[in-house]
Amino acid sequence: MDTLKQKIATAIPDHLVFLDLVADKHNSRVKIVVDGAHPVDLQTTTAIAREVRNSEMLIEDFPDGVQLEVTSPGIDAPLVHPVQFQKNIGRNLKIISLGESEAVVIELIHVNESGIEGKATTGDQVAFQYDQIESAKVEIKF
Repeated sequence: MDTLKQKIATAIPDHLVFLDLVADKHNSRVKIVVDGAHPVDLQTTTAIAREVRNSEMLIEDFPDGVQLEVTSPGIDAPLVHPVQFQKNIGRNLKIISLGESEAVVIELIHVNESGIEGKATTGDQVAFQYDQIESAKVEIKF
């Protein structure tokens, strides 16, 4: 599957981040997850799907055809790439650090290549390196 992932990565526009590939050979399904600094629209996901299908890069792994889905992560999906954190500056995040069971809620203030900084609900400034974060999700408010 790594070869398939590498092939599909070539079809992802430079302004997007290729987050995940879920390929299910048993059910002939492929799901490609992309994200970017700006919302990913239907036109973009359709263009990616068209390029992947027209390139025939799925033929080797799925000679009998495949159900292809190109999507962006849902609102409740964990943040994993710096660009995802960047576009959520000003929002509250629930962060679980490696080895911890309790989440810390922060208002995301700053993002760089190595980590994030925010303001905890206690008012304290906190910083996390990406490799210290087990899970990070936007706190959804209704």
